[in-house]
Amino acid sequence: MNRLAMAEEIARLVPTLAQRDKDEWKKAEQTRAEFAADYPLKRIPNLSLDEYVIGKGADNRSFCYRLEREMDNLGRILGATSFKFGVYFGHTKSDRSDRYRLAKHWGANLDEAFASVKQAIMDLLQAATKGDLAAIAENRLSPLFKGKLLFLYHPNQFAPIYAGRHLKHFIAELDLAGSFAYCAEMQRVLMNYRASWPELVSQHPALYMRFLYDLFGPPPTDDASITTSPAAPLLGEALAGAQFITTMPPLPVHAASSPGPRGKHNYEANDRRRKRIGDRGEAVVLALEMKRLSEAGKSHLAERVDHIAEKDDTAGYDILSFDEDGAERPIEVKATTASDLQLGFYITANELDRASQVPNYHLYFVFDAMSKSPRVLPMKKPELKGAGFTIRALNFHVTANQAPLP
Repeated sequence: MNRLAMAEEIARLVPTLAQRDKDEWKKAEQTRAEFAADYPLKRIPNLSLDEYVIGKGADNRSFCYRLEREMDNLGRILGATSFKFGVYFGHTKSDRSDRYRLAKHWGANLDEAFASVKQAIMDLLQAATKGDLAAIAENRLSPLFKGKLLFLYHPNQFAPIYAGRHLKHFIAELDLAGSFAYCAEMQRVLMNYRASWPELVSQHPALYMRFLYDLFGPPPTDDASITTSPAAPLLGEALAGAQFITTMPPLPVHAASSPGPRGKHNYEANDRRRKRIGDRGEAVVLALEMKRLSEAGKSHLAERVDHIAEKDDTAGYDILSFDEDGAERPIEVKATTASDLQLGFYITANELDRASQVPNYHLYFVFDAMSKSPRVLPMKKPELKGAGFTIRALNFHVTANQAPLP
């Protein structure tokens, strides 16, 4: 999502979330701060087993109970078994007797396992203080437990989202570039993005989490019986496979000119989807243009490539790039998830006018835009009203006359 669209969404959603749930955010921060104060790093090695384990009920407000149950609104880790804590008190599906239990990879007996878990918690929090993401990734604590500990002790550095699939989903939706090997790295990247918006920084991080889920929804399900759009790859994955092409992909032999939309549609959902595809297409083209100029020895021009659509949606083009001789190259991006243009594309009257009036105007078609191998076809000063394309009006702008309406 580009910053112009994100600014609109922040203005739309954040005031509502801040006002509607203000008591929730206040309580959430109070419980987080109390937890961090009750369990400073120096206390963790001295925790007794019952001060740590979950499974002895709400009366035993242990480390793990408070982390999982009392702070559920600071990122959910319920659902995974209690083995995620290394040791716990309770039963299993095959053994219904309640007793202390351990995940065997932590040690040969309960004492050894508990000592190893406490040391891992110490190591994790020390690595977070140092900013050592590699050490965090190598830490043996379970990913959900690890992620929540990082947020609780470092709430402005690590997002309160802990599952790798969810983290990847939001980073892909935001089109944040990079290669992300660790969940903690993705938590950090999401918080760095938050830091670029004063409206979000002024609110509790848990509101930011709620905002992302409200805006983008959860990641697509893996359940084949539920129809959802496939998950988009990370932008870095798409850029690694992106390439320019020089010829228009042929249309299938059965394809005719696109008749446009038919039947009933969820127009709001379709608009959001088109916008998402367009944003990814722009991000791909922006990176490829900078790469093209850099590889041509024109790094000074690559640094000047500008994502116009991030700031102005009335310019009639999305990106201002350059030819190798320094001439400006205005680029309008048209992205599709298809491998060809059989479904056509949308163009505004303003974009059509700019295509005919602006020198060196280019259309860049991005095919397979939401895949790991998008293909980009540049077209200079395309003649859209010629034999190669058919333009059909889908909407009309209507204004009222001075005469009174009946």
